[in-house]
Amino acid sequence: MATTRERQEELIRAERELPPPATGEGPAVTVPRRPLQERMLEPISGRWAAIGAVAWVVLVGIGIAVEPPPTNPDAVDPWFLDAIAAILLGALVATFTGFWLRRRWSLAASLLASGLLVVSTLACPASGHHAFGAWWIVQLACASALVATSALGLRRG
Repeated sequence: MATTRERQEELIRAERELPPPATGEGPAVTVPRRPLQERMLEPISGRWAAIGAVAWVVLVGIGIAVEPPPTNPDAVDPWFLDAIAAILLGALVATFTGFWLRRRWSLAASLLASGLLVVSTLACPASGHHAFGAWWIVQLACASALVATSALGLRRG
């Protein structure tokens, strides 16, 4: 067991090894980051869980409401769009489960789901399912707002 004097000498030695300060404000201290897995299990506030859930319900509702009937209802989507849709659905289930549990990983799942929503919004007219129009801009804005909300919540939540 270390004596008080030995511990004091360790602290003095460690203080001498600190890098010089970048500015004149004091010593620069590097705070070790916790592992990502540990940070994702942290709780988020009920406010951020509610903001995330309401944002998803409202913005997806708006996106669906403005979408016109398909230009070509018989167009077959490429396999990768079906894969994106399946992953999006799984990420959305994880998002709402995480919001219910109030865990930070819900915002990471929300970020993944909203990113996939942006990709599928961009791919819809490109696949021939719909034609470009004002609805597409509204849907893209709603999906982008979900990306921004998720990223902001992940940083602050």
